Amino acid sequence: LPLLEVGAGEILVVLGPTGAGKSTLLRILGCLQRADGGSLAWRGEQVPWPAPLALRRRMAMVFQAPLLFSGTVFDNVAYGLRLRGERGAALRGKVEAALTQFHIAHLAGQRAATLSGGEAQRAALARAVVLEPELLLLDEPLASLDAPIRERLRDELRQVMRAGGMSCVYVTHELPEAFTLADRIAVLAGGRLLQVGKP
Repeated sequence: LPLLEVGAGEILVVLGPTGAGKSTLLRILGCLQRADGGSLAWRGEQVPWPAPLALRRRMAMVFQAPLLFSGTVFDNVAYGLRLRGERGAALRGKVEAALTQFHIAHLAGQRAATLSGGEAQRAALARAVVLEPELLLLDEPLASLDAPIRERLRDELRQVMRAGGMSCVYVTHELPEAFTLADRIAVLAGGRLLQVGKP
């Protein structure tokens, strides 16, 4: 089986048509699904199944649908931090910084159910990024947005990922998205890795 690696601070875009296996690959990388074959390693160490919680907490994932909870935007972005025991001023500062990064600080007190598609996806991205993950997994997070919003958010997302120095695997079937975001592109078709290289 071919080896697929993600470097520290690298944005790896997995590009391929619908049904190529992109989302399956992402779920395997996120320890949400067991691979039928091959193996998964984190910093050179084999990952057991099921993966330990401590490892899974070093990753964050955003899906095509925002999957926000009921409650406010602030509550959504704070959720993962609260699970990790963060409270008070430290939590508030991190959440406000993430909301500001994605230009939705003015929506902090708004109910998630009232957001537009672009606003909801910004909230979902802020909820993932606020955790400062070592690996960010993005499953076509901009696919359901209108073209102008998608382009603007794509540029913002690249800036946020660069500023945070996090590694990222970004799944898409859109060529412009892949070439705008990627340090390297992995081409997937029919469940097979065909090529990996710089844009």
